[in-house]
Amino acid sequence: MQEQSQASALEAERVEQLGSSSSDVKKYSCISCRQRKIRCDRRIPCSNCTKASRPCNFVDPVRGKRKKRTATKEGLHAKLRRYEELLRSYGADIEPSESGTNNFSDAESVSEHDVHMAEGDAESAKMSASSPFTFDETKTKLISKNGSSRYFDTYVSFAWSMAQLGRRGMSGLRRDTFPISDNDQFHHPVEEGISGSLDTSTVQESDYLDNSPQESELVLGNTPKNADLATLHFPLHILEALLEIYRVRVDPLMKFLHLPTLWPVMRHSLEDGQELSKSFTAIVFSIYFTTITSLEENECFSLLGEQKSTLAIRYKTAARQALINADFLKSSSLMTLQAYATFLMGMRGHMETTSMYILSGIAVRLARRMGLHRDGTMLGLPMFETEMRRRLWWHIVQVDWQTSDHSGTKASMDLFVSDAKNPLNIEDEDIGPDMVNPPPERTGITSLVLLLLRCDIMEFLRQIAPQLSTDIGSPLPGWSNLTSTSVPISDKENMINQMEDMLERKYLRYYDPSNSLHYFSSILARSSICKMKLLAHNPRQYANSGAKVPQRSRDILFANATKMLEYASLSLSNENLKKFTWQVSTGYLWDTLHCVLVEVRERKTGPQVDRAWQLIGAVFMNYPQIFAETTDALYAALGNWTLTVWDEVSAARSTERLPESPTPEFIVALRRCRRPTAEKSLKSDAATDSGQPGNTQGYGEVPSLGYDGNQSANLEMTDMYDFPNLLSFEMEPDEWMQWERLLSGQTL
Repeated sequence: MQEQSQASALEAERVEQLGSSSSDVKKYSCISCRQRKIRCDRRIPCSNCTKASRPCNFVDPVRGKRKKRTATKEGLHAKLRRYEELLRSYGADIEPSESGTNNFSDAESVSEHDVHMAEGDAESAKMSASSPFTFDETKTKLISKNGSSRYFDTYVSFAWSMAQLGRRGMSGLRRDTFPISDNDQFHHPVEEGISGSLDTSTVQESDYLDNSPQESELVLGNTPKNADLATLHFPLHILEALLEIYRVRVDPLMKFLHLPTLWPVMRHSLEDGQELSKSFTAIVFSIYFTTITSLEENECFSLLGEQKSTLAIRYKTAARQALINADFLKSSSLMTLQAYATFLMGMRGHMETTSMYILSGIAVRLARRMGLHRDGTMLGLPMFETEMRRRLWWHIVQVDWQTSDHSGTKASMDLFVSDAKNPLNIEDEDIGPDMVNPPPERTGITSLVLLLLRCDIMEFLRQIAPQLSTDIGSPLPGWSNLTSTSVPISDKENMINQMEDMLERKYLRYYDPSNSLHYFSSILARSSICKMKLLAHNPRQYANSGAKVPQRSRDILFANATKMLEYASLSLSNENLKKFTWQVSTGYLWDTLHCVLVEVRERKTGPQVDRAWQLIGAVFMNYPQIFAETTDALYAALGNWTLTVWDEVSAARSTERLPESPTPEFIVALRRCRRPTAEKSLKSDAATDSGQPGNTQGYGEVPSLGYDGNQSANLEMTDMYDFPNLLSFEMEPDEWMQWERLLSGQTL
């Protein structure tokens, strides 16, 4: 009872205190009431704590962080609508939805961030359409390691590929398919030459457990698996001679190998018997094969002690095997691509144009996979690597462009969607792997003159018809641009004259006649101008139009075609230029010869006609296939047409009672190889009995190329191409196509 009375007294005293002061009331509950989750009167102390005899403490509460509102997820329909808008921004034709666009709920609306992304992508699409050679640097990526590189046009594809890498694991994946580190630096290719451990072409044995042929074998053909390539290396003294021949005859035509760094590594590694990587082995045997191809028959036997045909087959097979061992189709090694490009140089003349067109297209795709179409300055590569990649890229572009032209197809757009700059006009001694800044360009002609000259010609052909738009918004360079009727002939002539002035200022004014490379490049430059004029006045544009070729155009055609035969005769007869002519294509020569024959048939007599016959004989002297009993269809047709024109010219001179011209020896040789077998045997026996030679000037010394004694079959074959109207400019389109079909069947 006493305790209850004391509690009542305390409560009464507390009520009295509460009634007397209201300023002691807190704005928040005490800690004990908050923990017990009961109502607190917020007095000091509170009634709950007083009854429970607990300490009553008031501490300022800490406000908790507000939870972020979860963004509304984008629904399926909203995503579909956003993707359709992106596709429309890239020019895709998207059919409108049948349900319309107003049935989407608020939960399916596109977020503000996504709208900005769509607008940005549409803007970038417009920029890329107007500027085809602009690359979005935020989406591209180049990864390089140990002389290998992989380029990705979009970072999305790179991320997807890396995701596949993580999903598949490293066990079944080649090392060079996706280099490991994003931060690896690009090393000089020679650094991977000696050590086999750095070879990026190593293949897992499990990749070929099914014994199926590799993709490389499907392209280059099967070769002996057990061939020991190490036994095919040349002795050191022969190797030195071959390297010098390569430097003089092959390197000026390519210029994508840096000889000051390549030769020491190649020579020392072979001399010391060091193990070569597969990529370096491929480039060594490609050099062997291409150098042997550049030799004359007597040079090859004198230097190597064997026939050129035998050695060419042996080292072509070895080079193919080395490329297959390096798995060049899957390799990302720059050195492997250099080996393949060198191998293609040696294959010119060993296969038809259509096959070369396919093989050169492979080189283009391999180069794009390595990012060679991107300039090294945009990818942050060192100066030396940038320059060597430029040289290799433009060499591949020019080879594929030339093969496509001879194949009668347009050049691939892959060649020209590029920001790679032209190589610098410098010598190999001006640069090295350790250089940081590019050296100043030289003035005049350097060893890169042939590569740079072709770059200038390609750029001119791009500019000749700017209104010929393509899917990428810019005309592709091609000789056919000069034949387009949409550009007036006067405009073509003005641009050709400007091109001629540019070549004169840039190259020809520095021409040194004692330098064989200068001499050859000057002939190439002047022949290119003649070819431009021939195409600008091409008689094919008058086919099926009912109009005849104007006399002014005929005069220009005859003058420039005669000049081209003269340049060809100079290059083929000059001993100092034969080192380069092994890579000269003959396609332009036969088209030019056809043009001259047509005009000679029309003009009949005159000093220009006499000069033309001399040039025709000089060209025929360098192509004995024309005088063979069994020969190619093109050579057979040219020989028949030449005889037809000569007979008509001789008849016209007799009609006009002009002095009879002596029959040239090449006409006598053409008639001899086209006589029936019995008549030729009688003539040959008579010449032998009288002690007189059967021919002069070597025209009849050509052996039968596969002749089997059936001369009537051979005559039937040649008569197939002896079309009456092919010796006139007023031919029908199908007759022009027959002529072009003959040209396309030739080797480069």
